[in-house]
Amino acid sequence: MTRKVTVYSKNPCGQCTLTKNTMNKQGVEYEEIRADLPGMEELAESIRDRAKELGVTGTMPYVTVHDANNQLIADWFGFIPSNITDHAAVRDDDEADAA
Repeated sequence: MTRKVTVYSKNPCGQCTLTKNTMNKQGVEYEEIRADLPGMEELAESIRDRAKELGVTGTMPYVTVHDANNQLIADWFGFIPSNITDHAAVRDDDEADAA
């Protein structure tokens, strides 16, 4: 089963574009949610709260990765290619095969 990857983005956002382009090149399926659109203020606030929890500047994008059981297994802010490779581009069935 593939992990569920969500990219919370805004426009314009260079790091958002880099993240999505890298995921596309690696064949990562993801859902994009624009946090800057009207009606998304509550979501944007919760993303800012998560940045405070992690002790980081809330640089977009905010990326979440959930496993097949909908458990959060990774989340980060900004363009971090190693996190895309280590968390988003992994398939849970690949990990099971390797175990």
